[in-house]
Parts: sequence; C-alpha cells; structure tokens
Amino acid sequence: MSVAPTTAEHTRPPKPTRPARTAGPVAEQLRAILARIHFYAGLFIAPFLIVAALSGALYALSPTLEKLAYQDQISATTTTTTSTPLAEQIAAARDRQPGLDLVEVWPADEPGIATRVLFADDSLPEGVNRAVFVDPADASVNGVLTSYSGIGELPLRSWVSGLHSDLHLGAAGEIYSELAASWLLILTLSGLFLWWRKTRTARSARRAAMLRGVPGRPGTRRKTMSLHATLGTWFAVILLGIAATGLTWSTYTGGNIDSVVSAMNWRSDPLQTSISGDAATADAHTEHRGHSAQHAGHRSPTEQAPSVLDAARHAGLDGPLRMSAPADADSAWTVSQLWGPWVFSSDSVAVSGDDGRIVDRLDFGDLSPYSKLSSWGIYLHMGIMFGLPLQIALAATALAVVGLAITGYRMWWKRRPTRGGLPAPLGKTTGLSWQVYAIATAVAVGLGLFMPLLGISLAVFVVVDILVTRRATVTAPATGPTAPAGPRS
Repeated sequence: MSVAPTTAEHTRPPKPTRPARTAGPVAEQLRAILARIHFYAGLFIAPFLIVAALSGALYALSPTLEKLAYQDQISATTTTTTSTPLAEQIAAARDRQPGLDLVEVWPADEPGIATRVLFADDSLPEGVNRAVFVDPADASVNGVLTSYSGIGELPLRSWVSGLHSDLHLGAAGEIYSELAASWLLILTLSGLFLWWRKTRTARSARRAAMLRGVPGRPGTRRKTMSLHATLGTWFAVILLGIAATGLTWSTYTGGNIDSVVSAMNWRSDPLQTSISGDAATADAHTEHRGHSAQHAGHRSPTEQAPSVLDAARHAGLDGPLRMSAPADADSAWTVSQLWGPWVFSSDSVAVSGDDGRIVDRLDFGDLSPYSKLSSWGIYLHMGIMFGLPLQIALAATALAVVGLAITGYRMWWKRRPTRGGLPAPLGKTTGLSWQVYAIATAVAVGLGLFMPLLGISLAVFVVVDILVTRRATVTAPATGPTAPAGPRS
C-alpha cells in the first residue's frame, strides 16, 4: 500500500498581475520626455558648459582686469583739470605712429583719464588698430597698445574674449560655444519645468520649495537633487539672459536670428553720414554751425577733431565719447557716447568735419525696442553696464553652472544599481500616445532647424537612447530573479 508523501511539494503561488498602467495625461508624458532630454543633455553637454563657464567667469571680470593691467597706459599721470588742445594731443599720437591713418579719437572727459587715439595699421588684421594713449595735461604719450573690436578691447581682454568664444581655435572652436549656449537655454527651461512639477503639490508650509529646496538626508540623491534644482532656480534669469545674448553672436543660430530680425524690420535705421545728402536730415535740435567753417575742405582730420567734439558737446552728448573719423570726403564724423558702468543709453550724431554742422542724429530713446534690448543685452553679457557688481554676479553665475554640472553628475552616479552597472536614463520614451510623439517631434524639428547644432546633438541623443533602450530590453530577461536591486534613493 502506497503511502502519500508527508511533505508535498509546495509551489509558490504566482504574483498577482498588475493592471497595465496607462501612459497618463499628455502633460505627464511630455514631462517624461523632457526629463529624458534633460538627462542626456546634462550628461553629454556638461563638459562644454564647464569650459564655457570657467572661461566666461574670466571674461566677466576682464574689464576690471584690463584696467589693472594697463593702468599706466589708460590713466593720465596728472589729475589737473586743464589740458592741451585736442589737436595737439592727436598730433603727439601721430608723431608716435607716423604714416598711419586716423581712425578714432576717445577724448579724455575727466581728470586722470588718458585720451585714446586709434590708427589703422595694415600690418594688423582687419578691425584691429594701434591705440596711442596721450596724457591730456601735457600731450605726453603714455604708451601704445593694440586695440581690438568696436569696443576697444586691449590685448588681455581680447585674449580672454577669444578663449571664451572659440578657445582660440577659430571657426571650429565657435561650435563649442554655440553648442553650450544652445543647451544652456534648453537645460535651464526644462530644469525649471521639471522642478516646478516636482514641487507644485507641496503643502502650504512648503510652497517655496522651488527656492528653498526639499528636505533630504545629507549625501542622498534627494539632497543632491534639491541643491541642484534650487541652484538652477536662483540663477535661472541670469542663465537665460547669458544663453540668449550669447546665441545672437553665434554662427548658425545667430545667422537665423539676423534673418528673422531683418525680415521683421526690427532694427532701427543707422545713423546717416553722407554729407551731400544731409539737407533733409540736418539737426533740428541745435543751431550750432561750428566756428571754423571758413576753413572748409582745407583741414586735416587732426584739425577737424576739436570742432567736431565741440559740435557733439553742443548737441548734448555728455560723458565719454567715441569719435570715428570719416572714411571719405563725402562722409561725416560719427560721434557716440561710450557705454560704461551705470550708462544705460548712447546717443549718436554725425558731424561734418568741414564746418561742424550736425548732419544726422540718432538718440537712444528713438531706437526700436529690439535695438534697445540688443544693446542692453550686449553690455550686460560683457559685464560693462553695472561695472564690478555685475562682473561679480556674472562670475558667480558661471561658477554656479559648474556646480550644476557637478551635482548633475553626482545625481546620475547615485542612481546606479547597487550591484554594479551604469545608471539608467530618467524619464521614458516608449509606450506614449501618438499625440505626444507628434508634439515632441514637431517641437524638436522646429528647434533643430532654428538652432542647428542643438538639432544635430539632439538627433545623436535619440540614436543613443534607442541603442540604450534596445540593449536594456535584450539583456533584461537574462538577469532573471538575480537582477540587480533598484536604483539608490
């Protein structure tokens, strides 16, 4: 007689099958895609951002560093309020650089500042001039330096500017700065949205979580995420401004911006400098006609400069001025107010060198909104408009970008499985509705066409994501019940 076994084999009952989760609302699906993009951009673009940020911090401080480095040249040796005539100062500069054509004059407007006289030198690249610094007290020459760009950058600031814009690699190096600026814009906007979605359900006592962060144990991913997100939120406005203004100077996106601005006619008409066609544009705000009209057509630019300066002052242009000599006999001098600390506008006049009359006038208040915003953006980005306080704020923002990159990598590393392997990407890109795919594709294509380097890199991220997802799908069944534990908190 057979006896039934007393230890019957027990089989583990199958786990209840969870109902299939729906993809969720469209907004939540888009959030998942945005998280995925934010993850890949932060992972692969962070090195470019770190380089741009460190060079940008140095660039932000370069106006002050320039003053310190070239103090002997740009400062006058005396603080007397009397000065030699401007023509004698220009003549002294010409004696130091004989045979060169006069390009610009920056007259000293206060004691202790040297007059800057710029000459064209064929031995220098286009747009680069020789700058002679003259003490207005006695017309002695303090020194000669090379002057770069329209704002008169001296060698130190010009070198830092080149490092920040293209790493001194030319056109190839400009790709790095445009790529960094493009993704800085997207990372900032997407980061703000993701952080807002995470903190929007906070209770009344925690409604300021976007600025204060969320509680978490030191060293955990949650604590690092809170630091990362709040740091980005505090600096978001400056980051967006830096990215937007930087893109206007870029090669590809900047070209597209110029095309849009030109098509929409957003720029103001330039100052007219033609003397022969100035009858209709003669200045209506002043009756000044110059005291040297009897010498019309017989004076050199050196002799014309004093009456041109007198006409510009009489027309209301105060503060430091930049006087650009005419390119030919039918053109007028262009005189404009220099941008500097706590200067928020720049008026310009065109002055006939023959008789000192105002040929045309362009006041900053009459510029189009785009032209005003463009000017403000340029001089904010360069750390000029508010002087040293702005430069310190920009340098701090640049260091914040480095901090964001470091904390981003730390969050990525904290998500790795406890038994080895690399962290999985955030968000999801599978199982979403066709509407979400359509919206994401349309936005990506639109941004990619307008910002080509962003579009190309985004396409690379998509390919990488497809490969990563496929690899995870293929290897997942093989891990079975011994699969690594989930990500760390």
